Amino acid sequence: MMIRNWILAGCALLMLAACKTPQNLTYLADSRDGDVAVLTQAKALTLKPADKLSIVVNTKSVELNNVLNLPTTSQIIGFTEAQSLAQSRSTSGYTIDSDGNIDFPLIGKVKAAGLSREELAASLKEALKAHNVTNESAVVTVEYLNLGFSVMGDVQRPGFYQFGNDRTSLLQALSIAGDLNITGQREHVKIYRTEDGQQKTYEVNLLDTKSLVGSPAYYLQQNDVVYVEPNDYRKRQSTANASEVTRASFWLSAISALATLAVLIFK
Repeated sequence: MMIRNWILAGCALLMLAACKTPQNLTYLADSRDGDVAVLTQAKALTLKPADKLSIVVNTKSVELNNVLNLPTTSQIIGFTEAQSLAQSRSTSGYTIDSDGNIDFPLIGKVKAAGLSREELAASLKEALKAHNVTNESAVVTVEYLNLGFSVMGDVQRPGFYQFGNDRTSLLQALSIAGDLNITGQREHVKIYRTEDGQQKTYEVNLLDTKSLVGSPAYYLQQNDVVYVEPNDYRKRQSTANASEVTRASFWLSAISALATLAVLIFK
């Protein structure tokens, strides 16, 4: 009788363990109402060689606009200037060369690498004025065409995503990718970044507020790769026959069979 009771108690403990609620799923789990966390310094994206840009100059002269915007707003027969711009912006633009420059109409080479898009717009406006092409009323707009980041691993929608603004945080990037799957490893999310010709790896813990918001990789840069590792349960599922062994239904059936066998033996 004593042995049967011990076996039944052990089976009950196994069932309780199988139903235990995971404790490592809540982002920023240590944060409380009123807490203040110091964010890493938010830097605007700086342009690099091979980045592709849309640059539009608007002046009071339609003829001048057509010349300055020719690479990005080729006029389409039957379309207005605004319609042509909307049709062509996604497929044309200026690519920063290996020396960090772009070749702009009427003014030639302009340094772009190392600048933010606002700084490049201001630099182009000054260059156009210096060459007596435009005056103070000209408006220069710079937009990104191919700048983005990749999200890989155990997330809902892995893939490459373009930046919607100059400061995209890691949490925003994961949200864009549909968030982590329930089996995604939240304590060890890796960000791979190319800096000065070398690949650097950053690791953050989504459960730890200071680790997350204080990381140099909290705000993403162009071509960053975010990788979410699967947890141990998911890894076991990927091995041969592991999906059958690790299913809850398998363990419940096994526990039920052991309990029935114990009753029959020690009845």
